[in-house]
Amino acid sequence: MLHALSVSKKLGNTFVLSNPTEILQALVGLKDVKILRLERRGPDVELVIEREIGVVVCPRCRERARVKDRPVVSYVDLPVYASPMTLTWKKHRLRCVNVDCPVTTWMVEDHRIAAKGCLLTTRAAKWATNQVGQGRTVSEVADELNCDWHTVNDAVLTYGEALLAADKKRRNQTTAIGLDETNFVKLGTHLHASYATTVADVQNHQIIEILPTRRYEDVAAWVNRQPASWKERIAYGALDMSPAYAAVYSVALPQAAQVVDPYHVIALANRSLDAVRRRVQVEQLGHRGRRDDPLYRARRVLLLGEEKLDESGSRRLQSLLELGDPNAEVALAYRVKERLRDFYRTFDPVHARAMLDELKGHCLRREMPPEIQKLGRTIRDWFDKICNFHLARISNGPTEALNNLIKRIKRIGFGFRNFQNYRIRALLYAGKPNWRVLDSIVVR
Repeated sequence: MLHALSVSKKLGNTFVLSNPTEILQALVGLKDVKILRLERRGPDVELVIEREIGVVVCPRCRERARVKDRPVVSYVDLPVYASPMTLTWKKHRLRCVNVDCPVTTWMVEDHRIAAKGCLLTTRAAKWATNQVGQGRTVSEVADELNCDWHTVNDAVLTYGEALLAADKKRRNQTTAIGLDETNFVKLGTHLHASYATTVADVQNHQIIEILPTRRYEDVAAWVNRQPASWKERIAYGALDMSPAYAAVYSVALPQAAQVVDPYHVIALANRSLDAVRRRVQVEQLGHRGRRDDPLYRARRVLLLGEEKLDESGSRRLQSLLELGDPNAEVALAYRVKERLRDFYRTFDPVHARAMLDELKGHCLRREMPPEIQKLGRTIRDWFDKICNFHLARISNGPTEALNNLIKRIKRIGFGFRNFQNYRIRALLYAGKPNWRVLDSIVVR
């Protein structure tokens, strides 16, 4: 925002500047740029400038160029005293005097004033990019600048992409990444879901990239395009139990230890326990759970951690299981779930591996409930990746948390259909770019 103008008197709608040097520094602050006039038209302020170009030669034949005409182009600038501001640039279109030169005319551009094709001034575009990156909507920023939504959005895409490309340190400070999917948009009359893949830095809790697909081939291709130094640095790869993402790590990052997220393993055990409870309920009473049924009354207590139950709660759970679980199938599933939680509370990797191996064999016994046997097969298939949690104690939780930030961007934007808009907005908000780099960004 601009806060101070030195104005001595007003002639009609034109302000006469008492200190042109001060105004130049406050409003423009650029060498070789001259202020022609400052006008107010109702609530709007217009600043008219021109750039001194000196002697210019043709970029092709090096002959001296001449001015063909002086087109006037207007840009949206930062407000002055809460009044909308327009920066009007009296530009130079030049022509080569050499009739044999293939270069006929060209426009003199200056990225310090405005990037080519951008309708915001450079400083307004960088300010808008920062504001959107802090979580404001494009509409809010456009209203403050008194311009069109597309004007701001195009500038945010241009400078946001440039910032993310220039901020190389953002990608090069991690040894552990996570992969997870998010629902991007639903299209068509049948609400077909389209998914995107979030690549997250699970050490520093920031998004590295968002890919418009969850297909193994596409995600692996993105990883393969990364610099060799980056790939060699990745020591751990977090994931949920997704075969596609496991294949990406195996093929594109074979040196990375794959770590299955503990939340998904415990959630799978909880679902297995609940499936046993619902089956036993139907077998014993012939109907789904009702309010006064013992197993239905125990459904939430079963999913609680055992250490969270006081003595009264433990007695209540035992009583309900005695009434509704005569064959102790639900009780067995409950003990399996708690043993799996004990595995994650263990800090000795060797002891933890032995615990999980014992639990796997216990679940795969023929006399165990079928739901628990299925859980045992999943543990067997992902055994090493589950045990790898104790190597670095990382999880895919930061990726899940970052997906919640992405969902916030989707909510305040009322959804997205353009993936590029979605990607840039999410990376600016949750990618933790170095905003100081934005000041030095040059977009021509």
